[in-house]
Amino acid sequence: MKRPYFLLLVPLAAAAASGPYDQPYSIIEKDPIRSADPNVIPLVINRVDDRNALNLARAVVPPGRHQVTVDVPARKGFPASQHTFELTTEPCTRYYIAAKLDNPVGQRWEPIVRSHERIGECEKKFALAR
Repeated sequence: MKRPYFLLLVPLAAAAASGPYDQPYSIIEKDPIRSADPNVIPLVINRVDDRNALNLARAVVPPGRHQVTVDVPARKGFPASQHTFELTTEPCTRYYIAAKLDNPVGQRWEPIVRSHERIGECEKKFALAR
């Protein structure tokens, strides 16, 4: 008698096919708009919650509290540096982050959320419109 072992693989395949966009999500993204403030510079998203970012410009995460690690690339004689900060995200919201330098000739900086916006397609898909 043949046993249908392939039927055991069906639930596993369905679970593997689900992705970050199958439930309400948030996006943490490096700010694409150059700031008029010379102390606000672009950064790279390294990892979120100890998971390496697949895209250095953005990370798709479930809503909630996250540990975000970002890097400022080497610049003007300074080596690259890294910070980890906590960010609490809301469902269907995109967060634009950047680095704020203490002064333009120093190395000290901190990550900031420059702005955030609602993600309309996410709100529509999950009926979360405000």
